[in-house]
Amino acid sequence: IEAFRPVVDAYWINRPGAAGADICVLPDGCTDLIYRSDADGGQLFANALIERPVPISAASAWFVGVRFRPAMARAILDIDPVACRDREMPARSIDERFGALEERLLACASADEALEVLKHAVDARLAQREGTGVPMRVQQANAALARGDEVHRVARAVGISERSLHRDLVRWSGLAPKPLARILRMQRCLAALRAGQAPLASLALRLGYADLAHMTRELKTLAGVTPRDV
Repeated sequence: IEAFRPVVDAYWINRPGAAGADICVLPDGCTDLIYRSDADGGQLFANALIERPVPISAASAWFVGVRFRPAMARAILDIDPVACRDREMPARSIDERFGALEERLLACASADEALEVLKHAVDARLAQREGTGVPMRVQQANAALARGDEVHRVARAVGISERSLHRDLVRWSGLAPKPLARILRMQRCLAALRAGQAPLASLALRLGYADLAHMTRELKTLAGVTPRDV
């Protein structure tokens, strides 16, 4: 739904099998609400804010999820994003009403059916709320960081100090401005590399890295790859 674009980055699905048995989740500054189905049943949980590549074995499980844009998860998940950082927080512990959704997902016969159930539930929950609850200055700051604006310029543009920007972003996204900017730059870099943009040295400078070596180190740390691996 177009009205939810500022909140929802994507609905996604991952099936088991040869192509999806070994996946690597990369940092993106987002919080996800995820349902996993495996031989032991299924679970609905929230997960957020990884700052390193995390390998996940999906050989015998399928996953469906909704990814909320940075700082926007609180539009539906009434939690401090840091609380589900690098861990699976059961959705039932966030809000007991998620228990009913988990039961509906458990009854789904396929990942495609589960994704439709999850999407309908999240869209309905968002539609019931008036606005996102996220301050406009935080939304504007996130958009500016996603474009690659420097932190001090972002603070000035939204009319607050860098200290206030730090406090706002930690509260709403779980990440301070500089780590979030670093992750978002890595994501822009990967997108540019996949689009075949070159030469690499020019790309590094355009994205705000000191040089190609700096870009390479950052990609290796945050994504586990080098520019030539992408």
